[in-house]
Amino acid sequence: TLVIGSGVRMEGKIDGAMVSDIAGTFNGKIKSDSVNVSQTGVFIGDITGSDINISGKVDGTINSDEQLNINQSADIKGTIEYTSLKVSYGARVQGRIQHKGVVHTFNNVEEDNNVEEETPDESNEDSI
Repeated sequence: TLVIGSGVRMEGKIDGAMVSDIAGTFNGKIKSDSVNVSQTGVFIGDITGSDINISGKVDGTINSDEQLNINQSADIKGTIEYTSLKVSYGARVQGRIQHKGVVHTFNNVEEDNNVEEETPDESNEDSI
């Protein structure tokens, strides 16, 4: 577990941590199974992980393999690639957001296939 406490500033590259909690300032690259940037946390650089929770400020690239949660207090600028995304009301996100994997598209049924059959109107009887 990697913990960068509030008020601590760190630069560098972290690779292979199971859990990373950032309450201070980190400038660099981090690759971790689980990444949490708390409300006081500031991250500048690239984040790669499976489960990522953002409550603080991020300027850079976020690449989530499973779940990305962007909480109400988050302020993100940059590029986001995700598999599953949850954005809370009030979060600020600016940049490019891209879904990973297969995107399913559904085509509208053409109008010609939805032709209704006309039935005789019984109220309009012709007199003979």
